[in-house]
Amino acid sequence: MRPGLLALLGALSGLLSGMLGIGGGLVIGPALVLSGVPLKRAFGSALAVVLPVALIGVLTEVVVAPENLLWVTAAVVAVGGQAGALLAGRALPHLRERPLRLAFALLVLYAALRNLGILGAWPEEGFSGLAASTPPLAWLAAAVFGVLAGLCAVFFGVGGGVVVVPGLVFGVGGISLHQAMATSLLAMVPTAAQGVRVALRQQRIDPPTVTALMPTALLGAAAGVALRNLALEPKLLALIFGCFLLFVCVQLLRRTR
Repeated sequence: MRPGLLALLGALSGLLSGMLGIGGGLVIGPALVLSGVPLKRAFGSALAVVLPVALIGVLTEVVVAPENLLWVTAAVVAVGGQAGALLAGRALPHLRERPLRLAFALLVLYAALRNLGILGAWPEEGFSGLAASTPPLAWLAAAVFGVLAGLCAVFFGVGGGVVVVPGLVFGVGGISLHQAMATSLLAMVPTAAQGVRVALRQQRIDPPTVTALMPTALLGAAAGVALRNLALEPKLLALIFGCFLLFVCVQLLRRTR
C-alpha cells in the first residue's frame, strides 16, 4: 500500500475502534490481506497497531465518560484473554493459511450480521443476559469470552472486541452497549499486548507498515471515543460497520476460493 492509503486506513481503523470497541484489527487485517500481504504477517502487523489504539481509546474514555469503564469485568476478560493468546500462540505455527482465512471470513460474517441486527438487536441499555443475576456465573462467562478474544488476537490480528462486546451485552448481561464497548477496549490492552509478544517472537510484524499506520490510527481512536459518547448513535455506527464487514467477508471468500 502507498503511504497515503496506509494513513487513511489507520485513521479509519482508529475511528471505528474508538466508536465500536473493536481494536481496529478487523479493518487493518483484511485490508492488508487484500493488498497482497501474507495473512499471518498482515494480522501480526494489525495487532501491533491494535495495542496502542486500545490504550489511547481507554485514556480518552477516562476523560470523556469514565463511568463506562467496568474495571473488574475488564480484568476478568483480560485474564481469560491471556490464556487464549498463549494457547493460540502455541497452535499458530502448525496451522495452514487457507483454513485460517476461511475461519476469519466466518468471524467477519458473524460480526457483520450482529452489527446489522440480524442475529439480535443491540439494546442501548443493559440487556438481562444469561448470567446477570448470578455474579460467579457472570464472571465465568466474562472469562470465557476473554479466552475467545485471546484466540482471535493471535489468529486474526484483532483485539477481540468482536467477541467481547456482544459477549458482555448478551452473555454476561446487565451491561449497556456503551459500557461494553468501553470495557472491551480496556480488556483489550493486556490481551493485545500478549498477542503482540507472540507475533514479535514469530516475526509476523512488518515495522514500516505499523509505523505508517500508527499516527492516524491513534488520532482516530481518540476521535472515535469522543464521537461515540458525545454525538453519534450506536445503532447507526453498528449499521455502517456491518455493511463494511459484509464487503470484507465477500472479498476474503473470493480470494480463498
